[in-house]
Amino acid sequence: MRVSTAAMQQNLLNQMRSVQSQLADATRQSSSGMKSDSYSGVSDNSYVISTLSAEISESSAYADLAEQIQSRVEMYYSTLNDMVDLLSDMLADISGALSTGSTDVAGINESASAALSTMASLLNTQYEDRYLFAGSATNTAPVSVDVADYPAMTTPSTADTSYYSGNSDIASAKVADGTIIEYGLTADQEPFEQALRALNLTAYASSDPIDEAALSEAMALIEDAVEGIADLQTQVSLTQDELEAIVDMHTDFQLTAEGIVTDLSEVDLAEAMVNLETLSVQLEASYSVAGQIVDMSLFEYLR
Repeated sequence: MRVSTAAMQQNLLNQMRSVQSQLADATRQSSSGMKSDSYSGVSDNSYVISTLSAEISESSAYADLAEQIQSRVEMYYSTLNDMVDLLSDMLADISGALSTGSTDVAGINESASAALSTMASLLNTQYEDRYLFAGSATNTAPVSVDVADYPAMTTPSTADTSYYSGNSDIASAKVADGTIIEYGLTADQEPFEQALRALNLTAYASSDPIDEAALSEAMALIEDAVEGIADLQTQVSLTQDELEAIVDMHTDFQLTAEGIVTDLSEVDLAEAMVNLETLSVQLEASYSVAGQIVDMSLFEYLR
């Protein structure tokens, strides 16, 4: 190394190393689309990126849970609809028997007995390997209408939930920070008790003479039960709307947060390619200048 060019060469080498480092970064950014492969490369924004990334994961988990609960709520609504259809048919049968003054209620007894079993089956609905109407006792069928568990009734009757073996816990879930939604139903709620009691009365109603009092009470109970189940359907529908709004909220947040993370961590590829080309030209120019300095001598300068 010539004494006359040592400082110039050292300064040029430092500049070349800087350009080489920038070129390496630009090459990596162009190929990966990311500003850096670690938070240290985006230190100014690392806290925001890491915080938003964690919140996106949490929001996604909440949204998945809300969607899962939505499917359960849909099953509740469908089951309640089947109950209303069943009870409406039974109401028509009883009304017909009373209006015609029939002394033969054997057919009504049989229909009510079948409806009682069907109603119990609906209240024992399973979804995702859990009994929906059992409270938190989701592994146990909550309703039994066998005579041993649910004896024959006579009019005037009183409320009786001896058929129920679940508990009073209402299913709920946390679907957002500070937001817990209760969505469960239990088979001992009043409309279900009224429906089962009405069907029990009708199934065991006397036919000689016809027990008009029992059938009349059964009709009134069924009418109340249908009205109560309709109210539960409205409640379930509102819960479904609330869950849908929560899922939409999480989806909007995730899209917004992901956009911010992208802006902070990813590069504009077009800009990165231009930068890469510029640095390549700078480095080539540095190599050329370095070659010229190496070839310089005092003799050539004085000549």
